[in-house]
Amino acid sequence: MGYEISTDDRNGILEIRLSKGLAHRDHLKARDEALALCRARNLQKILVDARELVLANGSPSTTELFEFGASWAEQTASMAFLLAGVYPRDAAARQYLKFGETVAFNRGFVTRGFDDVEQARAWLRNAGK
Repeated sequence: MGYEISTDDRNGILEIRLSKGLAHRDHLKARDEALALCRARNLQKILVDARELVLANGSPSTTELFEFGASWAEQTASMAFLLAGVYPRDAAARQYLKFGETVAFNRGFVTRGFDDVEQARAWLRNAGK
C-alpha cells in the first residue's frame, strides 16, 4: 500500500507515514482516506511523516504535484485543518514536497514543514492554544 495511518487520540492528531516508492495514486488515496477519517472522528490536526519517501523517476510530475498541493486546500475548505509535514531524507523527494507545501499554503491551507517528527508533533499539539 505504501502508507500507514494511525491516530493519537490523546492529542487529536492523525498521522500518515509514507514509505519508500509510494506511487502518486497511493499518495492521493492516503490523503483521501486520512481526510475521511479526520471528518468521521472530528480530528483537525494531521502529521505526514515522509522521512522514508523516495520518489520514482518523474513521479509525480510537476503538474501532478501542483494539483495535489492545491487539492489539499480544496478538500479541506469545510474544516480548519492543520498539517505538519516531516520532510523526506531523499533530496529529490524533499524538493518536490516543499513545492507541494508551497502550493497548498498559497491556497490557504495551514501547513508547515519540519525536519524532525517530534518538532512537528509539538507544533500540532500547541496549535490553537
